[in-house]
Amino acid sequence: LFLIISYISYMDEIKFMVGVSVTEKDGRFYFEILADRGLSIEDIRSTLVGGVALTIRGEETPELQGKVLREVINHLESEFVNPDSFDDVKINR
Repeated sequence: LFLIISYISYMDEIKFMVGVSVTEKDGRFYFEILADRGLSIEDIRSTLVGGVALTIRGEETPELQGKVLREVINHLESEFVNPDSFDDVKINR
């Protein structure tokens, strides 16, 4: 799985790329976030969240959008409850 989220601001003509590479090994998923040099962690997070929002808005009905939004929130909550989820996080700046 490889996902690229591109953010374009037409007023300022700013374009940058944020991507996610995922590797599954021994039943665990390893994520690598790839971003243009110089982007802050806040910019990266904002871009990724914007991409998730687009996938939610892509659902056909408001009911499905609400269902998927709740699933995303539940998934995030479960990640933060599980202490093993982020025990090996490394951020290279």
